[in-house]
Amino acid sequence: MRSKGSPERTGTTGPAALGALVAKLAARAQYDLTPGGTGRRRLAEETGMSVWAVGRMLRGETLPKVENVYAIAAALGLNEREEHLLLDTAGYTNRSDRAKRSNQPVLSIASPLTPERIADELGISHPFVRTMLISSITEAIRLQREADAESGDPGGTAVAR
Repeated sequence: MRSKGSPERTGTTGPAALGALVAKLAARAQYDLTPGGTGRRRLAEETGMSVWAVGRMLRGETLPKVENVYAIAAALGLNEREEHLLLDTAGYTNRSDRAKRSNQPVLSIASPLTPERIADELGISHPFVRTMLISSITEAIRLQREADAESGDPGGTAVAR
């Protein structure tokens, strides 16, 4: 991350401008960034950034790496024009496909695959359809765990694969 004091950052670019823009776009995407809200944690999980880094970025203290700017754009569901606006505001004028690809989601304990994330990845945004999909996935997971418990296979067969 770059610090707020970088000399090349002035006017409508730089950490403060990016923080304000991301906060505005996150609010539009229904991330609750109010004190006590879950929006910062959710944004961190969906971008691979730490909650601390997200908070510093939103406060205009630092700039994220270019890869994280792409991840923020994806998490917020931005179109290409809005993605370019984020990059320009951060001061990243030299874009590369390599930077964009390098931040593909990685499944880990810190970033698990959840029913909500599956709906996001599939682009399911209609509230009713999204609720139905998440409910179905949650029920399928519950039934699989019950079947695993009955068979004495606590890890499930997927773990053995």
